[in-house]
Amino acid sequence: MMPLAEQDWKRDAADAASRGSASALTAALGPVLGTLPDKQARAVKHQALQVIEAALPDPKRLIRLASGLAQIGDETAQELAVFLLSGHYAADPDETAERLRSLTESPHPTVRRWTGEACGTLLVKQFPSFYPRLAAWSASPLPNEIAAVAHAVRIAAKTRNPAWSRPLLDLAELLMSGAPAAAGKAISPLTLGEGLLASYPEETAARLDVWIAGGDEAVRIHAANMYASAAAAEHWDLLAPGFAKLEQDASPAVRRAVARARKQLLKRLPPDPSGGLLP
Repeated sequence: MMPLAEQDWKRDAADAASRGSASALTAALGPVLGTLPDKQARAVKHQALQVIEAALPDPKRLIRLASGLAQIGDETAQELAVFLLSGHYAADPDETAERLRSLTESPHPTVRRWTGEACGTLLVKQFPSFYPRLAAWSASPLPNEIAAVAHAVRIAAKTRNPAWSRPLLDLAELLMSGAPAAAGKAISPLTLGEGLLASYPEETAARLDVWIAGGDEAVRIHAANMYASAAAAEHWDLLAPGFAKLEQDASPAVRRAVARARKQLLKRLPPDPSGGLLP
């Protein structure tokens, strides 16, 4: 038999969920979570999700409840919202996507991190439906929103699905051309390097040639920054010619990015690599 305190919060949470009351649900969970260390609190949140879904089996009502939780400033409420929204996306794709988009700008770092993970999971599971939404988000001026899209691209790239290489590279290009500077680290070494290049080396190298030859300075800076990734050293044979071109770029900003990338490459490449492109 479960302890009385556990019976109380589960009963209250189930009652609040069945009524679709986000505020009552938050009130039911707050006291118990406030007394627990992080590890135990995570376990309670996992149990709470199970209680909520059992008490409110109607997916559309569940999305409405999750939307209410997303709009509460409480960290726990927003964390629960992320998991409920991503788990029941098909019940209301428009509402789910809009709420997840708002949660990318949550004041809570944990919520932002889980939202990025959720976007990646949805892109893998609902690629045809969710991809256009992420493409629309890519024009956002908000760095956390851009970072969530970049994170989703990395997660989808890890599947190595050959049908996704071109659309994922297209999405990365959209991010590169208009992303705010604060989102740069999420895009260049991580999304381009450890995500796309690691999973699709030949396709990424071919697209890199296009980016390097293009007239968009921001894209060329991101391309140069990609060389700072571990994946760039692993696929140096494919990428060395592009690096040589970037070294001669007319833009001082691009050449500065090349200089930064060179320092990382020197740590990872053997001496005199690929015909001496690096000293």
